[in-house]
Amino acid sequence: MKFIDVPLTDLVVNPNNDRHGPKGDEQSAIDWLFSEHHGKMLSLAKDIVLQGSVFDPPLVKKNNGKFTVYDGNRRVTCLKALCG
Repeated sequence: MKFIDVPLTDLVVNPNNDRHGPKGDEQSAIDWLFSEHHGKMLSLAKDIVLQGSVFDPPLVKKNNGKFTVYDGNRRVTCLKALCG
């Protein structure tokens, strides 16, 4: 597996994740994650802050110049929230 550094702005939370089904767009997927998993998302965000990084990199696929997240949507969502 090849690892590359990808800017957070180039990562797209998957709007068609198997966990939630089609949501239409990235923001809807992010909203769903915080709505349905609020406590887990807050806990994960706190862990990321305490650790200073994400332990497991997300699994992504390049799509139209961006990288769709296929594994790690909650981690990427928390990073995006933490970065504003």
